[in-house]
Amino acid sequence: MAVAVISRYEDLSPKAYDEIIAALDLDANPPAGAVLHVAAEAERGLVITEIWRTEQTFRAFHDYRFVPALRLHGVEGRPEIEVAPLHNLYASEMDTVERMGAVSLPASYAGTALY
Repeated sequence: MAVAVISRYEDLSPKAYDEIIAALDLDANPPAGAVLHVAAEAERGLVITEIWRTEQTFRAFHDYRFVPALRLHGVEGRPEIEVAPLHNLYASEMDTVERMGAVSLPASYAGTALY
């Protein structure tokens, strides 16, 4: 069953996040089961919202790839993670989503505009 995952990282800065995402090289080595990934700067740290095909595929990526990358970049805190069965996914501007998500790197790394 597809799941929505909301992760709150209080000690993850946008700069560290960008470095971690670049190091993971998701375009060349995408995680199995990942459907959608969105990161947003919050009042404290970063909030990552994702859609995964199953909770197991999320946990595998999180535990074996993302957490080790966090540790390598000095992020030691534990995030608050909420996993829930996906009820609906709606994207009214799919062409915009496709354009924004053409590469896994943040715009500052990819050299592209998001809009």
